[in-house]
This record gives sequence, C-alpha cells and structure tokens, in this order.
Amino acid sequence: MGEERDRNGTLASWKPSPSPEPAWYPHALVDRPCDPSTFADGLPSPWGRVHGWDFTSALEPAWWARQAETAWGDWPTEVTSVELVGHTRHAVVLDLDGQWTAHVYPFPTGKDVSSLVRFGPWADALARAPLVLPVGGLIGGQGDRVCVFPHHAVLDTAEVMTCPLDLARTAGQVHAALVSHATPNTERRWNERLKSMEDGLKSTTLWRASHTKHVVGLPSVHFSLEGVVERPEGLAYVPQPRSLVDHVLADGERLPGVASVAVLEQRLAMLDVFGTTGERQAFYEAWGGEVPSAWTNPASISTVNGGVWIWRYEAMLLMLAEAKAHGLTQQAKRCERWLFDVSRIQARLGELRTVHAVRKGGVYAAIAAAIIGSGPLQLPFVAGSLLVSLVANGVHAKRVPPPF
Repeated sequence: MGEERDRNGTLASWKPSPSPEPAWYPHALVDRPCDPSTFADGLPSPWGRVHGWDFTSALEPAWWARQAETAWGDWPTEVTSVELVGHTRHAVVLDLDGQWTAHVYPFPTGKDVSSLVRFGPWADALARAPLVLPVGGLIGGQGDRVCVFPHHAVLDTAEVMTCPLDLARTAGQVHAALVSHATPNTERRWNERLKSMEDGLKSTTLWRASHTKHVVGLPSVHFSLEGVVERPEGLAYVPQPRSLVDHVLADGERLPGVASVAVLEQRLAMLDVFGTTGERQAFYEAWGGEVPSAWTNPASISTVNGGVWIWRYEAMLLMLAEAKAHGLTQQAKRCERWLFDVSRIQARLGELRTVHAVRKGGVYAAIAAAIIGSGPLQLPFVAGSLLVSLVANGVHAKRVPPPF
C-alpha cells in the first residue's frame, strides 16, 4: 500500500500505489484508485456517493494530541509510535505505543460502535458482556472516525473457524445483556430494508416476512470473524461498525439478534465450516441457549413467519453486495447460487399461503354452518368443513420448509 516507515517503525506517509487495494476500500464499486485525499468529496458509485475522510494524518503520532479537544473518552494524547497492524473490511488497525489498539474507519457509517459506550444504559448493560469496548474515539461527518480500544490481538481466521459453537454462544451472551433494551417488532421497516437491497442489487428474488411479536429489535452490535479475541474466561468480540454496503444500500434499523447470528453463520458457511444441516442447527441452538426462549420458540423460527431464513437471506444479499463492491468473484458466484435456491423456498411459501387460506376457510365455514345452518345437511357440512381444515393443516405442517 505504499507505506513508508521511519527508524522507529512509525508510518510516515501514505501514497496511492498500484498494489492491491486495502480490504476496506470498495475499489470495484467506485472504480478508481484508493486516494484518501478524495474521500471527503465523496466517491461516485452506482449506489450513491461514498463519503469518507482523509485519515492519513492519523498515521503520525503528533495528530493524536491535536484531536484531544474534540475526542470523547480516554483519548491517547502522548502517542510516540504508530504502527500499522493491518486492514480489515471496516478499518485500518493501528497499534499506539503498544498500549492501545485503534480502529480508524476511512468510510464512517454511523455511531454504532461509540454508542455502545457513550449511551450510559447500554454501557452498563454491556459492562460484563463478552465485548472489547472502546475507551475513546473521534466522531465526525457520517459517524465514528476512530475508536480506541484496550490493546488486544485478534484470532486469525483459521482459529476462529474451529469454534463455531463458541462464537454463537458468545453472540448470545451479548444479546442476552441487551434484553432490557429491546424494542418491538418493526417488520414493515425490516421489509423495506430488504426491498432497498434488492433494488440496489437488481436482484431477481423478492422475500418479505411477517414476524411474531417475540422477534424484537436490539441495539446494534455488529460481529465479525475478523474481530474475535480470546480471554481467560472465553471468547469476546470487538464490535464493528455497520458495513459500508449496508450503509449505502439501506436505512439503518435495530435488527433482532438472530440477524447478527445469521451474518456469522453465512460467513462461516462461506468458509465451508458447516458440513451438514445438523451442524448449522446446532450453531443456532447454541445461540438460542443464551437468549430468551421466546426468541427461538417454534413460531418465531418458523419459515412461514420469516424465522431464521429471512435473516440468512438478508445476510446473503449483503455478502453479494460486498462481493460486488470489492471485486470478490468467487464470493459473488456462491452468493448468486444460494439466492437462486431461494426461489424454491418462495414457491413453497406461496403454496402454503393457499393451504393456509383453505385451512382457515374450512374452520370459518364450519362455524357459520353450525350457527346459521339447518336441516339434514347441516351436520355433514360442518363435519366436511372441519375435515377439509384438518387435512389442510396436516399438509401445511408437512410442507413448511425446516427452519435451518
């Protein structure tokens, strides 16, 4: 990436180079070389302008002292060494004096990370949750520009892939800590998010869901396989910002916990972690063992009501958008194959709506005949209507796609 270091190993400058672009830069979406000096003006893309900021000054130790007046929390002011740790899909990760780990977000997408600490009730709820929370940061423009965390090292992908059930349980523990801050079902806006993504991607799929009252929204905590640390007491997540493709394609909403778990599951599936449906089911059950039982009752996870599948669908749309934005050809092909199979589920759900109408119609017809009917045909008509409803109910139960 054209980094130059001085004798102390400090990053001295940033120069655009012809080498592969950093993981956070959507080069296939904006179709131009990475040049942070142009980010503030916004980069044109098919999904709207992508706004960022010129973060290159943050690679110099002196910059940190200059931001002290506008930063929040315990902001490091006497930085003597800035070392590049690496690039993630969301951030430039820096080591500050071996005491802090800073995440610099070139394209801010909201205040989801800082809000976990800056909003007191959430901070209190998450104090004992398995999260590495930021201690300070800088906000500007579109949201969080920098978040400073206690010094930590994340597990590499190969290690993370070996413990999917632990990942699910850890996510469940985070969600369980936020139960008291849950908000009611907002299925209309959740479905509008799906429409925005489908429209932006020009997807041939169309899926909406009617969720039960137990599917509730939670404060946004975004998990990533790139942000997992190991502590003596177990795994913990480093919260991530909302993804750039999500930010440009759809409005932000409080989503249910299962949506975050679906993102993790689809990421792991893309790495071929799950060999069977049973392994995938065990993953969701590990999460379900930590959260309120109502979140995973049969009605809540039923595919007819959206269940797990609708959030797996949303996660796959976002992964397809990511693949298109970052030029990930193989990921795009796998996402498109998965979405092609969605048509079969949608066809099944269409059949079930008809069966459900027959089921309800049989009951209503029997009630009406019992109330207003008369004569020798009344009893056979009531019995026949109930029989039709009973058969339709059996067909409905048999044809519902399994939740996992």
